[in-house]
Amino acid sequence: MFRRAMLPAERAEPAGPFLPGRLRLERLFKDHHQSVWRTLRRRGLAPEVAADVTQQAFLIAAERLDDITPGSERAFLMATALRLAISSSRRDRRLELADDMDVHPARGRDPTDARSNVDLLDSILARIDPTLVEVFVLFELEEMSSPEIARLLEIPVGTIASRLRRAREAFRIVVEKMERVMRRENREP
Repeated sequence: MFRRAMLPAERAEPAGPFLPGRLRLERLFKDHHQSVWRTLRRRGLAPEVAADVTQQAFLIAAERLDDITPGSERAFLMATALRLAISSSRRDRRLELADDMDVHPARGRDPTDARSNVDLLDSILARIDPTLVEVFVLFELEEMSSPEIARLLEIPVGTIASRLRRAREAFRIVVEKMERVMRRENREP
């Protein structure tokens, strides 16, 4: 009896975290690329820098794919990307002068516009200590749990709670300051 050969489209793709190398890497990219890039943007990296750092994180993941424990791929990628972002930020701080610290939100922008909201969030986060922003972004925007963040950043859960509290307070202060500036600008003729 002859067995009919299966066409490539009929072959079942392996499921779960135990995928062969290339498929696993493709799945990692598909599942986590956007959240890694988004986290880096919220940490204050420019879009092109966030794209570069994200790519570097995935290149490192490709090189160390066999070392990544199945099920902890997201944590590995986030930790790698954040470490790369810290290095990038340190290099940039050494090369650039500090920007003016005054808060001047863009005029004439519709606050309901999604792009405007993202820009506003970036502006707020840029004025907060990066170590606080990391925890804030991972908890509030990426919806990671405190224990996940603690493992990712390799710091105690209590430190996560402390940084999250301080980040929320800093966020509130920056928003209030921006609101005062906006009210003042709206009163001026």
